[in-house]
Amino acid sequence: MRRWRPALVWALVALLLIAPDGCGSDPNIEGAKLDLRNKDYQRALDNVNKALQAEPDNPEALFLKGDILSEMMPSVSDKDEHAVYITELVRAYRHGVELDPTWDNEVNSRLHALYLTEFNIGIDVYNQAEQLPGRRRADVFMEAAQHFRNASEIFPDSGDAYMNEAAAYYGAGHLTQAIDAYETALSVGHTHREIYVYLAKTYELLAEEGVDLTERPTHYKSMVRTLETGMQSHPDDRELRSMLLNAYAFADMPEAALAFYAQEFPSERENRVFLYNYGTLMLHQADYDGAVSMLSMAVGLDSTYANAQFNLGAAYINKAVGVDARYRAVDDTLYTQSASLPVLRKSQLESRMEELAATRHYLFEQAIVHLEAASRLMEDDIGEARDICRALYVAYAQTNQRSKAEAVASCADNTGP
Repeated sequence: MRRWRPALVWALVALLLIAPDGCGSDPNIEGAKLDLRNKDYQRALDNVNKALQAEPDNPEALFLKGDILSEMMPSVSDKDEHAVYITELVRAYRHGVELDPTWDNEVNSRLHALYLTEFNIGIDVYNQAEQLPGRRRADVFMEAAQHFRNASEIFPDSGDAYMNEAAAYYGAGHLTQAIDAYETALSVGHTHREIYVYLAKTYELLAEEGVDLTERPTHYKSMVRTLETGMQSHPDDRELRSMLLNAYAFADMPEAALAFYAQEFPSERENRVFLYNYGTLMLHQADYDGAVSMLSMAVGLDSTYANAQFNLGAAYINKAVGVDARYRAVDDTLYTQSASLPVLRKSQLESRMEELAATRHYLFEQAIVHLEAASRLMEDDIGEARDICRALYVAYAQTNQRSKAEAVASCADNTGP
């Protein structure tokens, strides 16, 4: 994890405890200053809170409260109490600046110093957690997450704090809290590509490993939403694009995926993996013409692309089966209505059958070309080889190549591992 330079931390810490001078008219403020000098922090805090109860918009009291809490911070070991004091400190300083903007630079310097302290403590604790086993590891990761959350409380515009907080939750195995941290970063305006990448991956992991399987579709759709938003900020990011295409598949959103593929196609027509994925999606959606087109382009770019060869063969077979269905429909018409059909109509139907038979034969032959290529490329993969043999058996049988069909029959029927 990235760490800020310690020298900068110590240089800025020296700016703390410089409260603006006031007129001294409020005895509670004067008492709080005295208590602070004597390091009686709780008494100082009680006195300054009394002053603020009487006058909530007193900038001197607000700045003094910030200074008191700043000096108290190193001695507060309870992480929850520490976080509460951070919140109170930030509110006091920020409200004070709203009332007296002349202290803006000074307050930002003080808050910057505190931010760096919290951030670097978070880094140290995170690194410790990585070396620990078991339950203790998770607890220390959660401690690191709290320090990063404190840092983001001080400066919400710091994307690093949110990213590291999420990483710490992830390390502790708290995926939903990691998601909350990423989502918070997005909600306050951060658009770093890494936020979209890691948030999407966390949604995917939650979908795969979550206890409640009924939530899986929701998590995948959240993954899609995250990546779609990320693409708006980073339209040329190839990793986000690839993740989004996979997310559409996980979320069972084929129409959205097809629309996205169509949009990206002009710039990806030389990308064999893109063409393979696009063609395979079309194949699953029974768009066999589209599948043949895309997978042919993929094979044209790389004839050794075994999966593309196999799916192209499958697309041709499915297309041929569709032609065969039309052939059988015409054949049925001729068989059942032959006696009543006009001579011209009967001749037309017979010509149509011949045309369909030729097309069917051509498609099965094309399937064989690509299935045989896939078989050569995948000969060492028993599972894939069996699927290829089954497809080849059908294609050989449909083209009257009996000896070849018999040769692959045993491979096609193999039910082994």
